[in-house]
Amino acid sequence: MTIGTRESLLAENKPKLKKMTIGNAEYFIREFNVGDMNRSLYGQQKVMCELAEAQGIELNYDDPEELVKQLSKVYDPYRLARNLAIRLCDENGNNLFDFENTEDLEALSCLDKSVSEELSRALMEEQPKNSQTDASSKSY
Repeated sequence: MTIGTRESLLAENKPKLKKMTIGNAEYFIREFNVGDMNRSLYGQQKVMCELAEAQGIELNYDDPEELVKQLSKVYDPYRLARNLAIRLCDENGNNLFDFENTEDLEALSCLDKSVSEELSRALMEEQPKNSQTDASSKSY
């Protein structure tokens, strides 16, 4: 086993790309990278807080459980478009759309719903299949 370097870590651990077909053309979807995961876990709450305030919802930042309940009721008009923007990329893994750009999100929102369905289907194929439980391991 060799000792890894900064360069080898960065070069050998790029997110995987997968081809998908939308209409008559091939596109690529990229697995989440560390930045995408960070935005998914932490950035989404910031977006939801901003949306809540814009929608006139007063948030209770002092009670984390109440805040989660309040944010679950906030409408995000670009949630699906944002997911598309984060995942759709070129053959080099570069995003085709900017998930923070309202014009890009608006353009994606105007696409036929089949685009979102195709992305969902492609993402489901990425998920590991549930393994069948061995009959001997079942409890009765």
